[in-house]
Amino acid sequence: MTDIQGKVFNDFIPPATTDGSYRGKKEQRDATQKHFRMKLKQELATINQRLKQSKIKVKLLLTGNAIQLQATLPLKPSDTHKQGRSNKQYKISLGIPANFDGLRTAEEEAQELGKLIARQTFIWTDKYLGVRATKEKGITFREFYDIFEKKYFANKKKTRKSVGTFENYKSRYKSIFMSDEVISAKSLREIVLSICSPTPRYEAIRIASIISNLLSIDTKFTDLILKQEKRERNIPSDKEIVFYINNFQKQYESAKNTPKSIRHKWKIYKLAYGLLAIYGLRPREIVNKPDLNWLLSPENVRNTFKVHADNKTGYREVVPFVADWVELFDIKNEANIRLFQDTMLGCTTSRELHLKVGLISSNFVRSKIPFQPYDLRHACAIRAHLQGVPIKPASDNLGHTVEMHTKVYQHWFGFDNRVKAFNQARQEQNELQHAYDEIANLRKRVAELELENIRLRLTSKTK
Repeated sequence: MTDIQGKVFNDFIPPATTDGSYRGKKEQRDATQKHFRMKLKQELATINQRLKQSKIKVKLLLTGNAIQLQATLPLKPSDTHKQGRSNKQYKISLGIPANFDGLRTAEEEAQELGKLIARQTFIWTDKYLGVRATKEKGITFREFYDIFEKKYFANKKKTRKSVGTFENYKSRYKSIFMSDEVISAKSLREIVLSICSPTPRYEAIRIASIISNLLSIDTKFTDLILKQEKRERNIPSDKEIVFYINNFQKQYESAKNTPKSIRHKWKIYKLAYGLLAIYGLRPREIVNKPDLNWLLSPENVRNTFKVHADNKTGYREVVPFVADWVELFDIKNEANIRLFQDTMLGCTTSRELHLKVGLISSNFVRSKIPFQPYDLRHACAIRAHLQGVPIKPASDNLGHTVEMHTKVYQHWFGFDNRVKAFNQARQEQNELQHAYDEIANLRKRVAELELENIRLRLTSKTK
């Protein structure tokens, strides 16, 4: 299989829009496909020029998701020519996919067809008529597993993120689909239907959709999606966030089974907790090339945090959602930051990053913190809404689209926050009414003083 990564994607940087929203994913997918298609057309033109120079009277055409051969050939059986000629231009479909491996196959087929034309030995066989004499043996799930990666990256750029995504797909493929059964629309649907829980089934549908797309199997799975029951999620209040940050130290220093050599490591997880709470970061963003030197820099007067470009939605500079917590949580403690750098940074693979993120989550559990790391991010989205921060700057700060931001805070905007929002609105309304009343009283007082002033002037004139 052709290695397209350097040849096709070396000069391509995927847009950092995959924040989980449909629009964000589509933008990245469309940009990747546009670049891939452009490179494919360039290579197609090069091959056609090569065929022309070799005096091969066959041309390659890009038609939808397939590559066709075009040539002037003897008339098909039962075909006629309007002007009575014995030859006619035909487009021949050989089931060649529109990718770089397909181009190589198509060029070989063009050369073979060109020889038949030059020798005047061409005849319309089943192959050129598009009729397969015998049905090809289907590929099994086990056989496909061995070529899954090559197929998946046939038109995608390999980045740390895309490789990590694929590794996740491949792991789930192995646990869900691996068998000696032949892949077909029927077998894919049967496997999906055998999974009864909503989330695992949805994951199976995602992989089944990828398989069917890569193998050009015409089937859809949207009718198999199970309705998700709304999960309760404990989004912490500001008071709870301030309280539970001390749990790491308590757990590490009080637990009898914690070796003395690692009892200081609570500082790592306290710092991670603080960064997540203050900046609303994704857990991966604090272990994937964070600019912690900038965090410590004297020039960083606004206490911003810089997220590296090699993350889910690219580079961004984040303003703290709660500026007072930078000092309260001792975020700029250089010794703690250096300890964090030595322990948590330097990952070179997606698997290593996944393990580091898992380490943060497991320490939340170990330290008896009643919410998850990602809940601190959701808390920032909700807090921004309650504080009246406009949606656009709030979503930019969190590194996702307005669509995703709205979806997040609406989904996790619980009863307590609704009460808080209503109380806050009433309080603002009361304060506004109080201000109006105050203005009215002041105007009345001004009018009284003006009358008093006029009265005094008149009195002074009569004396």
